[in-house]
Amino acid sequence: LTPSSSPLRRAVFLCLIVERAKKCLDFAATAHLLHLCCCYQYSGIPSSWEWWAVNLMSLVLMALLSEFLCMRRELQDIPLFTSLSS
Repeated sequence: LTPSSSPLRRAVFLCLIVERAKKCLDFAATAHLLHLCCCYQYSGIPSSWEWWAVNLMSLVLMALLSEFLCMRRELQDIPLFTSLSS
């Protein structure tokens, strides 16, 4: 996926993989670094400031949204007893 694609979709995917809010920024930065490496291999270092702005905004949105989703999951109640109602 390119960084200009939906950061929400990638944040949900990242939340499913990482499952810890503390690690979301690292994984998001790694994904964008790998994208930069692929772009470099394909056509050299991007020289457009728009490319850098879109990728930086995508990184920020992906990290914040995935941390939010992971925190919501971490704060859910853990069911200790199941109800046996028939």
